[in-house]
Amino acid sequence: MNLKKAFLISLCIVIGVVLISGGVVYKLGHDLYSSVNYVSDDSVDVAETLPEEVEEETEERTGELVSDAELAAIQDSMDTSKEVVSDEDIYNVLLIGVDRQERTWNGNSDCVILVSINKADNRVTMVSLMRDTYVNIPDVGYKKLNAAYAYGAGPLLCETVTENYKIEVDRYVAVDFWDLVDIIDIIGGVDLEVSAEEVEVANGYIMDMCERLMDIDPSEHYFPSEGGLIHADGVQAVAYARNRYVGNSDFDRTERQRYVLTQLMAEVQQMSLAQMTEKMQSILEYITTNISETEIWSMVTELPEMLQYDFETSRVPYDNMYSTIYVNGQDMLVPDWEETLELLHDFIYENGDDSSDDVSTVAED
Repeated sequence: MNLKKAFLISLCIVIGVVLISGGVVYKLGHDLYSSVNYVSDDSVDVAETLPEEVEEETEERTGELVSDAELAAIQDSMDTSKEVVSDEDIYNVLLIGVDRQERTWNGNSDCVILVSINKADNRVTMVSLMRDTYVNIPDVGYKKLNAAYAYGAGPLLCETVTENYKIEVDRYVAVDFWDLVDIIDIIGGVDLEVSAEEVEVANGYIMDMCERLMDIDPSEHYFPSEGGLIHADGVQAVAYARNRYVGNSDFDRTERQRYVLTQLMAEVQQMSLAQMTEKMQSILEYITTNISETEIWSMVTELPEMLQYDFETSRVPYDNMYSTIYVNGQDMLVPDWEETLELLHDFIYENGDDSSDDVSTVAED
């Protein structure tokens, strides 16, 4: 099993403990914020090439092999008539899970969630943007969405999302895969309802992670074979979220990610102010962001109210609204951009109904 394609849920943790958990922010202060790896956009350059050792996970081809002319037509169709949307009542931020085994390069953003905090409608939308989506990366070209972070880190990924999905977003929060197990354990784990079929796959990941990478006994972390409601530790939660072999491949994997996010938010909201502050002291060092301390403090007075917002989740591409092509030895997802953007913009900026099969709503108590 190729670890480099491991699904990342660390970004879910970040949004829960940094942006939505308002009580925590009151106590962070300058000393805590100084632990964050703040990176200004102008300090990040776009790479011309990626390391030679970077390889994509080899999977069975399912996409349609297209000719140069057909590919050119697809690229032309991506230039939609939609304009970039922005709204002063909606705060957009990308949550990024970064996959890299060495810090000599940026890594791929193999998990991306667009979080939109809608202060007018008192709700938060979380939309998974699938890593294999075929997009036009500014100054790089047509590639998978997850390559944008590899070439230009957070700023280029934000620009790519803005240009392709026509939603203004220039803020991001990113965490490396290697840190996420510890982060989940610091939070105290998360309740997950896991099926027996999911357990079988997750336990395979647990064995690989523990024996090959962490040098610990996997037997202490295996899910019970029958599944059920489990309070998962970091190893278990990561293994659960990596699963793309139960259900519809990466589509269902993004759903597991959003499920972990909503469950984790419930854990955070049950903490006392003292508990959250203590945990943040350990977590902040793992975070990379371009959100300044001044900007975070400007949100402080509104964050407690945001804890009461409804949480709604979705995923793009939508079901029955995309095709799969085979380009440069890889399968890539091509959304029906005109219809997709109409639904996506309506979901975030209008009534919150994207009319897709992959949308759920979690009303916070």
